Amino acid sequence: MSYAGCNENDGSGVVNPTGDNVSVGFYSESPQGDNTLILDEAKFLLKEMKLERDGDGSDCDIKLGPFIVYLDLNQEVVISALAKIPAGDYSEIKFKIHKPGPNEQLSDPDFIESTSRRFSVVARGSFNAIPFVYKSDITVVKEIEFEHHPVSVAEATIVNITIRLSPFEWFMQNGLIIDPLYEGNKHVIDQNIKNSLKRAFRDLDKNGEPD
Repeated sequence: MSYAGCNENDGSGVVNPTGDNVSVGFYSESPQGDNTLILDEAKFLLKEMKLERDGDGSDCDIKLGPFIVYLDLNQEVVISALAKIPAGDYSEIKFKIHKPGPNEQLSDPDFIESTSRRFSVVARGSFNAIPFVYKSDITVVKEIEFEHHPVSVAEATIVNITIRLSPFEWFMQNGLIIDPLYEGNKHVIDQNIKNSLKRAFRDLDKNGEPD
């Protein structure tokens, strides 16, 4: 479910959605190297997504969660949020990846194994032809400044913002692919996940490249 609104510095002002004028998508870069690592699925759980106004620092909600982002591993932009926000200039996007809470239920069982085992990121594939499922309960809080910012949002025309990342790089260290099944690689992989979310830009034709 999508909500739109702005939290001004004084806490006032809520915008009711009457028509979408902004969309946010995710774009996965192509794999690197040989077929040692094959990814079949990569997804994560977002709790919130906001845009920050350029100049005054106020935030506008794009989508409140939890909601799951399923990355397209064939280099296609996946639209994850649509909203109506006030026209104006925006300087950055903010979002939070977090595991589901104890009272939250999801349609995807990969994120909830039990009351005490809940996850925020899931990747499925094979390493050296051996299947794996990598699950992480990391929390990622990101503020990404737009490339060529600010991004101008009009009243009626939809503007698309793309967040670009490489889930294949989650499983690399010093240019080499590492084993997702080896527990000793978990810290490196989790840090790679956090570091992979660093590019955001206006992308009107949704080709994964900044306009």
